[in-house]
Amino acid sequence: MSADRLTPEQRALISRYREKWQHIGLSTEQINQQQATNAVQAIYTALKLTQPAIIIVDSPNAAFEYIWNLLQVDSYTTLGDAISSSDWSKIYNNLQSKLLTQIPIDLQRDLHSSFENHLAQECATLLQRQLESQWRDVFSQHLGKNYQNLIKNIFSSCCKPESLIAGGSYFDFCIHSFNYHQFQEQIAILEEFVRNCGWTFFFENIAIICNRPTQIRINHENHLHAEDVPAIKFKDGYSLYAHQGHIDLETKRKLVNNFDWRPLLEKMNAVEIDSWEEYQLLRVVKQINVQPMQFLKATNPSTGEVRVSKVPMRITSAIEAVKWLNRHRNL
Repeated sequence: MSADRLTPEQRALISRYREKWQHIGLSTEQINQQQATNAVQAIYTALKLTQPAIIIVDSPNAAFEYIWNLLQVDSYTTLGDAISSSDWSKIYNNLQSKLLTQIPIDLQRDLHSSFENHLAQECATLLQRQLESQWRDVFSQHLGKNYQNLIKNIFSSCCKPESLIAGGSYFDFCIHSFNYHQFQEQIAILEEFVRNCGWTFFFENIAIICNRPTQIRINHENHLHAEDVPAIKFKDGYSLYAHQGHIDLETKRKLVNNFDWRPLLEKMNAVEIDSWEEYQLLRVVKQINVQPMQFLKATNPSTGEVRVSKVPMRITSAIEAVKWLNRHRNL
């Protein structure tokens, strides 16, 4: 039985299930916290694990910020062991092994390519690559050479909805097209997760659920792409710039470096956190509809010229902010 033996109705369902899973897996609708919690708790139950504490953050970068803060106070172990991909993917692999034994090999081969989703994989890959790059220096300062093991451990705990789109749509199609309804419960667990969660970091004691992006921009060739604006952007402002499916760091640097932050500091209640020589580390306190932000203000002692640059919230001293800018923006 090969793909050309499918009925017209079955062939029509291929695009239907592809579109369904891409729609939910690349959604920019913000998550419902209770539904996201329920979806993650269902996975822990399916894996026969104790229910974790649930932390919900605005972006994958905010998840790393949360983990970094634990490291700073030597509380990383409160997360517990990472539930690695080999653990939480048991649900996926169990469904795959049982379901695919019902489907002839030649049909599996013919159908497999029909459900590949290069856009979903591109989103997951580029975002992970950017996060790995930007956090490498941060963790290496704290852990030395062991930072690589930490980053690997964190990402092994991460389940990305984008990475489940191709397989989920394939399984969903097979279950409904060939009436394998005995597998409905397993696919429902995967679907609820993809439908209700962003990236989620699974640990023994804590699960960190990230909100979904607020925007995803693609071009006519179905690649991540945007001109002078983020291709992926999250609620807290964390962004990925992409051009034709490749990370575009130059555009990001240009836009950030050229933005004039001084008017913002004049309007907001900026509090000095630290100072060093001509530099001041300033924090804009949280107000209605304003996320906390930190800035390094540099005043030229000879000319009085003022430059303001945005720096990450994790930075706690002015000299650390100067070093961060020197590494990342060549200032």
